[in-house]
Amino acid sequence: MIAVSAISVFALIAASWDTAAPAPSHQPRPVHAMRGCNQAKQRVIAPPVESPRNGHADTLIGARDALSECMRDRSVPVRLALDISATGKVTSVEVKALTDDLAKIDMHVVQCLQHAASPLVFPRGTAPVRISTHLAPR
Repeated sequence: MIAVSAISVFALIAASWDTAAPAPSHQPRPVHAMRGCNQAKQRVIAPPVESPRNGHADTLIGARDALSECMRDRSVPVRLALDISATGKVTSVEVKALTDDLAKIDMHVVQCLQHAASPLVFPRGTAPVRISTHLAPR
């Protein structure tokens, strides 16, 4: 009896093995970029200033209105330090309040200055540079 059942099981396996169709190859659907993926916001880029004097200072002077607007009605002076790549783009913005009283530091000023200084474009150079300036309240 066991031999008959084993033979019938092997016969069923052999019959189904021959008739099994190969699995269809998986055709992936095309990938569509979702809204917001790899779509960086366009940076507002100030035109580069070409000057025989100091292009870095001229660029900061050109951005004076935007930077001083951040300091309106504030009481703490700040030091603004910018790291500039050799291509002239701002790579880092550091804002330090020049006070010992932490209660006087306003994060809105820090964020405003970072947003105002980040899109600035300075003249190209041969190496990265770090510049700094002091901003007084208006």
